[in-house]
Amino acid sequence: MEEKPSLPVVAIVGRPNVGKSALFNAILRRRLSIVHEQSGVTRDCVASPAAYRGKRFLLVDTGGLGTWNGDKKIDLFDGMIREQVTEIIRDAACLVWVVNCLDGVTPQDEEVGAFLRKAGKPLILCANKADNRELVQSAHGLFGSLGVRDLFPTTCTHSHGIDALLRHLSSLLPEPPPQEEEEKPLRLAVVGRPNVGKSSLVNRLLGKDRMMVSDIAGTTRDAVDLPVILKKDGEELPVTLVDTAGLRRRGQISTVVEFFSANRTELAIRSSDMVLFVLDSQEPCTTQERRIGRIIADARRPCIMLANKWDLITKAGNNKPKLFEEFVRERMPYMAHAPILNISAANGFHVDSLFDRLKMVKEQMRVTVPTAVFNQFLQDILQRNPPVSVNARRFKIFYGTMVHNPPPKFVLFVNDKKLCPKNYENYLENRLRDAFFPQSGLPINLELRNRQDPVGREGARAAASGDYAKKRKFHGTATGRR
Repeated sequence: MEEKPSLPVVAIVGRPNVGKSALFNAILRRRLSIVHEQSGVTRDCVASPAAYRGKRFLLVDTGGLGTWNGDKKIDLFDGMIREQVTEIIRDAACLVWVVNCLDGVTPQDEEVGAFLRKAGKPLILCANKADNRELVQSAHGLFGSLGVRDLFPTTCTHSHGIDALLRHLSSLLPEPPPQEEEEKPLRLAVVGRPNVGKSSLVNRLLGKDRMMVSDIAGTTRDAVDLPVILKKDGEELPVTLVDTAGLRRRGQISTVVEFFSANRTELAIRSSDMVLFVLDSQEPCTTQERRIGRIIADARRPCIMLANKWDLITKAGNNKPKLFEEFVRERMPYMAHAPILNISAANGFHVDSLFDRLKMVKEQMRVTVPTAVFNQFLQDILQRNPPVSVNARRFKIFYGTMVHNPPPKFVLFVNDKKLCPKNYENYLENRLRDAFFPQSGLPINLELRNRQDPVGREGARAAASGDYAKKRKFHGTATGRR
């Protein structure tokens, strides 16, 4: 299988509390990184795919570079953050350096500037928190001593200056690879138990009554492929909808036809690019729905859960989406990766929001996390929340890499995978999803592989930065010699 090309990396860097995370969220147009007035909130790297005028890139929010040479108060995390940023800068196509208009040039800014200029990468200076006209006009004079030609005053609260910054940024990025002549449609399997509204949803997306709909459970018998182009705000998304038969409990399958219908539904799940799991919001998380969720989870399929018939919930006065989601999460914890959308296929409530969700998922299915970004993320996770010891032995992660996507699969090379508690493995999966594939519905596949300890501390760092093969060769371990 041919490996998909990685997206060019754009790293947001700077000292603490200048607005790096706010800029990250403003570019993505959604709140992903934590923003707080406290200095140093962001310590581990957060990454997400982004696009501007046809240029796609991986945007990385890094921790603040907080210690300068004259400061004796050295934070525990500062050295590690500097290592993180160094590795990410090495793989970056462009750097966005954020400074604060309210503080002006500080000694930390001057050291960060010297640190960044050594990298020799294209550098954009973002003069953030330029909240009024006077600050915008004085920004070039205020930060002229830093010697960066491309300077853009911004205020992330109101998104002023963001478009100009992105316009220049896109001009520095490489041209996207030529697209295939015909884009392969996203194959969506619409599944659920009988009579939850699967065919009604398909008809709503098609814009016509293509599928037979009735109150009789089991009206749909076969998995039907329906190509369609979804449209919203001038954008198009080609998909193939697979309307499936409702999955009954094994004990309720009474005919040969129903038996083969159930088999074809399970096959549709395993052969799909993504699953739309339709729930009945009036009676969610039945035994059969939990079984369907388990089939989707075991198949490692990306999934969006659609709570249908929400209009009936609203009429009954029980419109509490948060309580509904908490109930579903409690009953189906193995579907924690799947976002929940409350919809009504009957009147179209919130069905149009599915377009944005599918578009985001398709973008994230193309993401390749660079090895340096991934390993620096791992180092921070292990420092902040190390695993507990088992029988006086501690679980160690030497380095890791992303193997493929979709679904995102990461391989971690460890000292002994038996030492990794299941809850810690789940913790790593959740943090990986939050950092690189948030709210996408993509399951994280984490594989642990045993490996001998690299050559000392330097060997581990070399492995994390992608130089492991060179280190082994240098020490003679590639041929079994020391």
